[in-house]
Amino acid sequence: MTTKKLFVALFLPALMTPLKCQVKITPFTVNTDITKFYARNAKIWTLKTTERTTTTCKVDLVNKSTAKYSQFDRQYYWIGSRVSNLLEGKFTTEPFAVENNYNAMKVTQEDSYFASIEQLLQSYQNYSCGIFKVTELSPDATKYYDLRVKQTTVESPKPSCIQKFEQLSKGLTVTTLYKSSCQSTPKQSESVKTYTF
Repeated sequence: MTTKKLFVALFLPALMTPLKCQVKITPFTVNTDITKFYARNAKIWTLKTTERTTTTCKVDLVNKSTAKYSQFDRQYYWIGSRVSNLLEGKFTTEPFAVENNYNAMKVTQEDSYFASIEQLLQSYQNYSCGIFKVTELSPDATKYYDLRVKQTTVESPKPSCIQKFEQLSKGLTVTTLYKSSCQSTPKQSESVKTYTF
């Protein structure tokens, strides 16, 4: 009997260790709800990105949001012109979600081949600052990370939100898209164009 107890005491923990080690814990297995970030009337700026881009002043203006999807106008400057694209994000759940909340959206544009999955990895300040992983649904499946904030915190995002983005983007090229002049209303002479990609 003593031998059996000794066997259980010594070998059972050893057998369970590999099972524990197979579960990879990442800093982004947190419970996020993208519907709270892309809520109606939200104004969401992309502060920084690891995407290779020449755009600036990128902002999402949410026109409509339901339990299933969000419609928003994505605006930015590109080659001297202000570009505006009306997009729809259908809410979905990507892997590593702790609960069944929608933590991502499939973004599409009408009459266009453009599509991407935009996943909210972590959020701070009551969904005012968030780190997004964007995967373009194209043959090369380009992936990059965005640091996005709402209008209310654009000038003072929570330091821990910025630090988490910096941690994630370490070793990657980061482009700053936002500066305070982005808040200025476009002048009459500046053209607003809608492009379909």
